[in-house]
Amino acid sequence: MIQLEKNLSKQNKKVTEITMIAPTVQLAQRTMKIIKQRNEDINVFVPASKEDVLHDAVRMAKDLVNEGAMVLISRKGTAAAFREAKLNIPVIAINVLLSDYIEAIEIAEKEKGIIAFFSYDEMAEDVKSICRMLHIDARFYTFKNDSDCKKAVEQAIEEGSVLGIGGVMTQKYADKYKLRHITLENSEATINNAIDTAKQILEIQKEESKKQNELKIQLERYKAVLNFTHDAIIAVDEKGTIDVINSIAENIINVSPGYAVGKNIKQIIRNTDMIQALDSREKELNQLMNINGTMVSTNRIPIIVNGDVKGVVATFQDVKVIQENENKIRRSLHEKGLVAKYNFEDIKGESKKLKSAISIAKSYASSDSTVLIRGETGTGKELFAQSIHNLSKRKNGPFVAINCASLSSNLLESELFGYVEGAFTGAVKGGKIGLFELAHKGTIFLDEIGEIPIEIQAQLLRVLQEKEIRKVGSLKKMPVDVRVITATNRDLIDSIKANAFREDLYYRIGVLNLNIPPLRDRDGDILLLSKLFFEKNMGKEQIEVIDAFYQIMDRVKEHKWYGNIRELQNFIERVCVLLKYHGSQYNFNQLIIDVLAIDQSGGGEVHPSKDENSPKGLVANDLNKWEMEKITDALICNELSIQKAADELGISRTTLWRKMKKYKINV
Repeated sequence: MIQLEKNLSKQNKKVTEITMIAPTVQLAQRTMKIIKQRNEDINVFVPASKEDVLHDAVRMAKDLVNEGAMVLISRKGTAAAFREAKLNIPVIAINVLLSDYIEAIEIAEKEKGIIAFFSYDEMAEDVKSICRMLHIDARFYTFKNDSDCKKAVEQAIEEGSVLGIGGVMTQKYADKYKLRHITLENSEATINNAIDTAKQILEIQKEESKKQNELKIQLERYKAVLNFTHDAIIAVDEKGTIDVINSIAENIINVSPGYAVGKNIKQIIRNTDMIQALDSREKELNQLMNINGTMVSTNRIPIIVNGDVKGVVATFQDVKVIQENENKIRRSLHEKGLVAKYNFEDIKGESKKLKSAISIAKSYASSDSTVLIRGETGTGKELFAQSIHNLSKRKNGPFVAINCASLSSNLLESELFGYVEGAFTGAVKGGKIGLFELAHKGTIFLDEIGEIPIEIQAQLLRVLQEKEIRKVGSLKKMPVDVRVITATNRDLIDSIKANAFREDLYYRIGVLNLNIPPLRDRDGDILLLSKLFFEKNMGKEQIEVIDAFYQIMDRVKEHKWYGNIRELQNFIERVCVLLKYHGSQYNFNQLIIDVLAIDQSGGGEVHPSKDENSPKGLVANDLNKWEMEKITDALICNELSIQKAADELGISRTTLWRKMKKYKINV
C-alpha cells in the first residue's frame, strides 16, 4: 500500500485524453484494476497533499488540462471543485450508489447516537429509507463548496453526532474536529459507469471538434474562392438584397469596398436580371450583359432550399479578359509543344477499311473513355490519336504524347508522374511536373503501351481508377482530369499470357478499341499516298520525272510494305532525291532490290529469302552490315545522343532503339 501511494505520488505518467484524479489511494487502486481489465488508455493521478487534498487536486487538474487532458473523472465533491475552477473541459463525477453505503451503514447501525451523513448534493432517498428501516438516528447534511463543508461538519458536531459518513472533503474537517469519520469508497459499478460516460463524451467532443474544424476549413475555402477567383461574384437573398460581393465584382461595378452590401441589387446594377432569376427559378448560363460599359459573360444560379428560392448567386467575367486568357493558354501550349497538330482531314486514303476506322474513331471522339489503338508500326496510330483529341470536348486542352518503349522503368515513372525535390540523386531542384499533370484537362497518348514495365503498369492502373497521381518521392496525391489514349503494335493478349502485361490494365485501357489497317490491306491507297509524297517532295520538278516515278511504283507494286506508311514515305523520299540529282536515266535496280529485301521503315524488320545465299539473301546481309555501320557512325558523330542520331538518320527514336537492339549496339 505504501509503495503504491509512493509511486502514484511521483506523477511521472503521460497525460491521457481521459484522465482520473482520485482523491484517495483506495479509489486509485480500484480504478487502475478496472482500467487494466478493460484495457483502457486512462491514467490515474493522486494529489500529493494530505492536508489540503481538494486544493492540490484543482492545481493538478489545471496542469493536466494544459498538458492535453480532454476529459477528467473524479469523486463528486472533487469534480464540483473542478467545475468551479472553470477548466473548460468536461468533468465526470463518480456517483455514489446505495451499494457504496452498505458497509458504512452496517457500522452506523451498531452506534449509539446521531450519525451524520454528508453529501455534495441532496442525499438519495434509498439511503434515507434504509436508515429509517434500521432505526438509525441519521442526520443529513449537504454542501456545495469547502466553506459549506466546514460548516456542515461543525453543525453535525454541535448537534451531537458521534460518527460522520462522507467523502474526502468532510474527512478533512472531521479529523480537524476529532469526529469519527468513514470515507466512502466507490464500487466497481460506479467507476465503470463514469469511464463509459467519459468515453462517450470524449467521442462526442472529438466529433464536434472535427465538424468545427471542417467548417472552419470550409469557410476559409469559401473566403479564398471568393477573394481570389478570377470571377466576379454577387449573391442576393430572396428580397434582392446583396449579402455577398467580392472585390473583383466591386471593381467591375465601380463601387468602393463594402458599399454594396445590404443594398438592393437594383440600386447597384440597374439592368440586372438577378430578380427575374428569383422568379423563374431557372439557371441562366453564359449570358452577355453590359455593366457600366463593360461587356461581361454572366451566370445566374438560384439558391433553392427545401423547394423555396432563398436567393441568387451571379458570377461574371470581363469578356476581354476571357479572350486574353484563352490566347495566353493557346500560346503557352504551342510553346510547350503540347498540342495536337493533326485532324481526321489529314488522314489520307480512300479504301473502305480506312474509312471504316476513321468513322469509328470519330464516334470515339464524343466519349471520354479510354481508347486502345492497335496497328502495325507506321500505320499512323498517333495521327488517329491526335485527330480524336481535336474532335473531342478536350480539344482546347493539352495533348501530351510519350513513347513508353523509349525510356527505362525509372525514367518512365518520373516522366509520367513527376517527382518532388530530393526524390533521388540528380533530381532537379524544385522537382518536375509529370506528363499526366501536364495533360490535365486534355489527353495523354501512351504509344507502345505494351512495352511499359510491369511495375509501372500497377501505378498506371491506379491512376486510371482513382483519377489521381502521386509524384515520385511524395506522399501527397493530386487529382488529374485526363483522357487516356494508348496504342500498341503487339498482341497484348499474348503478353498477358506471358505475364508481361496486366489483364486488369488491359481491360481498363481498352474500353474503346480501334484497329488501324496495314497499308497492304488498303486497296488503292498505296498509289494515292505515293503520289501525295511525290508531289510534296518534287514540287514543280515532278512533271519532268512523273513517268519514271510511275515505272518505279509499278515495279514495287507487289511489295507488302511491312513498315506501312512510314516505309512508303521513306522510299518515296529516296526516289525523289535520286530523281532530283540524277534524273530519270538513273538505274533504280539497286533501289528496287533494297526495298524488296529490307524494310527501311520504322519497323526495321528484315524480310529476306530463307536462303541467305540467294541474291536477295546476299543483298539483305550487305544491307544489314551497311545499316549497322550507318547507325554507329551517326551515334558517334552525335556524341551518343539517341535523339540527334535518329534525326540525322531520318527515323524515329523508337525505331533507332529497336535497330540498336537488333544489331546489339550499346551506348
